[in-house]
Amino acid sequence: MKNAIKLLSIIGLLAAATPGFSIKPFPHGIVDLPGSISDKKPIGEIADHPWLNATVAGVRIRTGWDNTEPVDGIYNWAQIDESLARATTSKKYIGLGVTAGITAPAWLMGGVTFLDGVSVLGSKTLTSATAKFATTDVGRIILSDSYPAGTKISSRTSATSVKLSEGAIKSSTLKKPLSFSILQRNSGGAAFRVLTAPDEGVMVVPWDPLAKTKWKEFVVALGIKYDNKPQLGYVVMTGFQQIAECYLAVTQADINFFDASAVAAGYKATATLPAGLVAWEATAKEMVAQFMFSFPNTPLLITGARPYGGDSQTVGQIAMQDIFDWGAATYPGRFGIMNSQLHASSTLGYFLNSAINDVRSNTPVGIQFLCAGTSDNPDNIKRLSNSTPFGDDPLLSIYDAVNVSASMGVSFGCNFIEVYEADINNPALKKLLSQQKRALGF
Repeated sequence: MKNAIKLLSIIGLLAAATPGFSIKPFPHGIVDLPGSISDKKPIGEIADHPWLNATVAGVRIRTGWDNTEPVDGIYNWAQIDESLARATTSKKYIGLGVTAGITAPAWLMGGVTFLDGVSVLGSKTLTSATAKFATTDVGRIILSDSYPAGTKISSRTSATSVKLSEGAIKSSTLKKPLSFSILQRNSGGAAFRVLTAPDEGVMVVPWDPLAKTKWKEFVVALGIKYDNKPQLGYVVMTGFQQIAECYLAVTQADINFFDASAVAAGYKATATLPAGLVAWEATAKEMVAQFMFSFPNTPLLITGARPYGGDSQTVGQIAMQDIFDWGAATYPGRFGIMNSQLHASSTLGYFLNSAINDVRSNTPVGIQFLCAGTSDNPDNIKRLSNSTPFGDDPLLSIYDAVNVSASMGVSFGCNFIEVYEADINNPALKKLLSQQKRALGF
């Protein structure tokens, strides 16, 4: 299987270099941004999203590695295939991002999955007829949508029942059981970190050797399957961050963990960067190279951020800028840049917007709204306006916040702007988004 994937990848690359093959055009226009898709939440029918909206040029598709490779070497392409089918019908394109990080599959971390879990909302008891709980399971992490991230097995009651460190956040029954995985049940799995609040999730260590090998195999398979699909407008490069943006850690506890992990893996701090960011840069370059190899025909973008936050934002920005400079020099015209924090007070003074503007003339560049203006959450419009408590600017109306934000994205030279679906569907914003579409040259 692995040798076949490698052979097909080489054949695909050689074919792309021969006459008759060409790089796809850069994506342009307004891109609809719906929620993430999975086997439980597929893209749905064409009427379920604004595929036929004349203002929309494309739809951004987001899904997780755990959904797309639920078993090692066994791929679930159904949700991506359905999205491409909707794009074909509507004559649109899709932007695709498959995230790793906190959506890495359980099997990668030595996890064993069971499909017959029974829980009660708020209860710390988990039962399963097939799990055969052992005393060695005590202390291991349970990975499940029905429990908070980082939930551990606290004690074993019997072979079919355990007590957990946290209560269930939903109930399940024998007729509708929950799926759960016990991490590290199998030896040799990739290293991971239970992230500290405000971050959440179980994140595989990006530079873990097994994680890198398996992610590269996945990217090869993804490229073989989709690179030559004309409806695939762009791909967001991932595999070295928490989700899609290049965040790695925010709290000092997590930063300390990644620094120690990097040192243990043989990476050394430099005069400007701690060991964790040295490891991150090396891993980012390795994964970008794999995407470039596997998607010779498709525009590729990286979603910038500060990989280290908190008190380490300065060194995080240095690391991100290092990758921008390396990418532009190594893959001129192919290393695209995105930012996912567009709001009404965005300026070129922010390094991510400046990076986009610097390469706008010959490289795919795009931007994503920080949040939807149209929302039941009153904080959204405050965040989009950069007003109290998030900033010092005046609170804007939804119309003005979306309009000013989009205008800033256009001014940075972006080819496309990803707009949350709630704003796409808001009739009051239809005219302004149509105007911004024209401003984008689409």
